[in-house]
Amino acid sequence: MLINCPHCQTGLDIAPEHFGQTVQCPACKGKLTVSPPEEKASTGGEPTRPEREGWHEKDHANPNFGASLGIGIGVTAVFLVLMVPFRDTRLGGIFLDRGWVNYAETFLFFWGLAILAMKWRMNQRQERAALLDLFPQRLGREINRQTVSGFIDNIYKVPLSLRDSLIVNRIRKALELFEARPNNTEVATFLNTQSELDANRSTGSYALIKVFLWAIPILGFIGTVIGLSTAVGSLSMGDNSDPEALKAAINSLTGGLGLAFDTTLLGLILSILMSFPMAAVQKREDETLTIIDAFCNEKVLPKLNDSKHAGTDKLLEKAESIPQLVSSLAHAHETFLENLNESTKQLAESGKALREGLDEHRSTVEKGFEDAVKKLSDTSSEIFIRSDRELNRTFENLANGIDLMNQALRDLGEKQLPNPGKKRKGIFRR
Repeated sequence: MLINCPHCQTGLDIAPEHFGQTVQCPACKGKLTVSPPEEKASTGGEPTRPEREGWHEKDHANPNFGASLGIGIGVTAVFLVLMVPFRDTRLGGIFLDRGWVNYAETFLFFWGLAILAMKWRMNQRQERAALLDLFPQRLGREINRQTVSGFIDNIYKVPLSLRDSLIVNRIRKALELFEARPNNTEVATFLNTQSELDANRSTGSYALIKVFLWAIPILGFIGTVIGLSTAVGSLSMGDNSDPEALKAAINSLTGGLGLAFDTTLLGLILSILMSFPMAAVQKREDETLTIIDAFCNEKVLPKLNDSKHAGTDKLLEKAESIPQLVSSLAHAHETFLENLNESTKQLAESGKALREGLDEHRSTVEKGFEDAVKKLSDTSSEIFIRSDRELNRTFENLANGIDLMNQALRDLGEKQLPNPGKKRKGIFRR
């Protein structure tokens, strides 16, 4: 429920479990009493309820950094104190007498175990939340437009200690999406995307522990280098002819070699010891995510009904029985075949009439083309014959004219011109 602080007017989102309690405003630190929402006074009115705005979601994969660091420091200190009585033993000497490298390895080891322990507890909380009855039978066997609101209200009634969990948050968001846009495909896509996000967050939460697994052996090798440096440096110190100096050099050499080997040994053992609980916690967390994914796919999605097949449902409701529906479908199929046969006959008759029309039109075109060719041939022959006659007549006139001219020339000087008209008679002669 959204209220305003009476001191600074800051908007506050109050969960239902805080109704009737006195809380502190995070802005001005003032005290205020949260009153429960009032019911409608009109007859038949329903009690008002706060708007569904979700709740603040915690990180379900990464433990609190400061808390894990504090636990790691405290456990390391207690462990080193408990090792004081065993300081003279081989085990106590490794932890207490080998310098800062072994202290750092021990601290990283217990810090990593603290993170794994906190993740184990968080995963147990997720497993308990998976046992909740989020879909009671009294609200209906399916989730549709009319019943989705009741299922969402039921989720908001879950105790806050279990409400803020992966499975509850994922289902709440999916149902609120279905309430806003009733589409099964969109809800399925959202659930798949949310599953990938949760898996990626879970995988990323082990990054710091993997760094510890890498850093602890590296610290062991650093201790080895320091120990060897100390051992080598001790060989050049003091007078080798002095027994006491030689004894001190030998003690320094053995101490340096002990530091070198013990730091590496401790680093390798601690990294191995941390690998087993890390693998167990990661496997348990992966199994929990798989259970949540299976629940969403097997329990949530099959219950959703976006009413996209309403037309088919109405058809089935109208049919009094399955045999009647089958008989109606058979009658419809028979009617369809009869109409198909009638249409086929009409198409065949239309094709026959079209073929006859085409044949008749082809005959008419062929006859017209033959008449036109014959007429053109006759006309061309007549034109050629007439042209030949006129040409012959022209040459005859030309020949007569030349004959007259030759006669005239003969009379003048007895000289003659050639007469081509005597050699060529007709248009096709040479």
